[in-house]
Amino acid sequence: MFKRILLTLLLGTAFKLGFAQQQPARKQDQASGFSNVEVKKKVAGKVCDTCGVEFALSAEPVFSYILTGSEHTPRRFYTNLSKIKNAYLSSENTSIQLISNRFIGITFLPNFMMKNGKRTQLYRKFQGEDYNKLEFSAIQRHTVIKDWTPLADLKQNKDHVFLGSKNLADDSVTKSRYPTFFAGNFSLAIGDTLELMVRNIASRKVIKTIMVIRPEDKANNFIFYQLPLEGEALSTNLQHILNYGSGVPKVYKGTEQNTFEKDYGTLGILRFGTLGKNEELQYAFENKLGSWHSVQSIGPENTVYIVLENDLPAGTKRNIFLRYKSQPETVHQITVKVKQSPFQIPWGKVALISMVLLLTGGVAFYLWNRRSKRKLAALKRKAEDTEARLALLSGQLNPHFLFNSLNSIQGTINSNNPRKASTYIGNVAAFMRDVMDNGKKEFISLQEEIKMEEDYLRLEQERIAFSYSIDVSPDLSAPLIDFPPLILQPVLENSIRHAFGKQPGSPCISIRIFSSGTSLIVEASDNGNNSWEHTAAIEGHGLSLIRKRIAVYNEKLESLPIQMEVKYQAGTGTITTFTFQNWL
Repeated sequence: MFKRILLTLLLGTAFKLGFAQQQPARKQDQASGFSNVEVKKKVAGKVCDTCGVEFALSAEPVFSYILTGSEHTPRRFYTNLSKIKNAYLSSENTSIQLISNRFIGITFLPNFMMKNGKRTQLYRKFQGEDYNKLEFSAIQRHTVIKDWTPLADLKQNKDHVFLGSKNLADDSVTKSRYPTFFAGNFSLAIGDTLELMVRNIASRKVIKTIMVIRPEDKANNFIFYQLPLEGEALSTNLQHILNYGSGVPKVYKGTEQNTFEKDYGTLGILRFGTLGKNEELQYAFENKLGSWHSVQSIGPENTVYIVLENDLPAGTKRNIFLRYKSQPETVHQITVKVKQSPFQIPWGKVALISMVLLLTGGVAFYLWNRRSKRKLAALKRKAEDTEARLALLSGQLNPHFLFNSLNSIQGTINSNNPRKASTYIGNVAAFMRDVMDNGKKEFISLQEEIKMEEDYLRLEQERIAFSYSIDVSPDLSAPLIDFPPLILQPVLENSIRHAFGKQPGSPCISIRIFSSGTSLIVEASDNGNNSWEHTAAIEGHGLSLIRKRIAVYNEKLESLPIQMEVKYQAGTGTITTFTFQNWL
């Protein structure tokens, strides 16, 4: 116990020394021209001074912009950066950003603006072109997602505020920068490429191309070694560990192998390369909900250590799962094997004890084995029955969706609008493919569930006029929260088909997702003048299937119960509340 405490103190001291040594270099970086640019997050329309914001600033004489949601290209991507640049770098006006995060935003920062025929300086010198004469377009997955749009038509970024000084040499006066041009928020899957081109509206000359690429970010940029706790002095062994370049001890690279061995009674150490100041490394010993732990570097240039305990039994294996918090989709698994411990066997004592234990343990084992087999058989039958019922209910949900979608398609065809019918059929087919793919899974991410429900609401808006809103609490990380697929869709369907009827006014559906302690709360409400719960139970099967699925989930996950409550109030509408207890 004393050795473990001493090791923790020594590692902490090393971290502080590394951070202190790097302060002058960081101060020198801050002395550059754009050191006074600061990005802060907005929460409920107000600036949050304590919220960390990842951003990358590209300040160039001709064109400037800020990428929010990600810092500059991480150092671990540098080995592939030159290869990627050769593949995508089409001109000297092209900038490339490699990111790990899924969600980013891009805001254009004008160097100057024309006012009353004169140039008003904003950021850089009076260089480049007037942003009022520029337009941009966006291409993702070789598909145009934003056609040419004048920068002057863009709004301010509602999620972030950009602070700085009007005079670059004066860092004492800080205020919001205006105007800026928000190009939008973008979602990139692994392997996606986002290309933004900016050109002069009149001459159509491209003055800037921004390439944002999200490659696979595997957490394998570490070295593995072990720290003996006996033999030489602990301080000497620790010094060897910190100065691993000396060749003592021998190190193994995570990029070259996935299985590592360590001696019994030693500490296994994973040393990761530098992480950005807002980056987090996550590790777990079981790849499941709630088992992940996060670590961060003390300073923006410091390394990160994961220390494996020295009391792992000899001859055993320990699986470790690694990922970056910015890319939870990519999980890297390694295995650490503990070597057998050499020792002298006292054969006489072993023989005597073995004879006694053999006589007494033989009978006990026989009785225990019989009872255990009966219990295991019963548990296996129960688990198989639960899995079968859950699969059966999920399978029944897909024909339910297909039947309702065919009715919607038939109504569109009867409208005598072939073009609209053809587009609607394509959208329904794409949605049904997502439904059938995700319906086979036991869990998907909350982010994927929200996307499917939003796709469904947009399909229904092709037939029925209504509005909707989806509000996710800022303290929730939707991509990292597991969620039962297709739980919300039947509730939304009942609101659309039964709640509104022929009521006057503006039909509206609202979805709120927030936390309450360790529970996840999802509320879906409508302002309809009809109570649909009884009607939907008689006419359809979706609601009953959802109740049955919740019952099966509760039986399987006893410590994570799900509750569903439907309430109707005349003049207000119906609100359905799902409570996922202990899910956060």
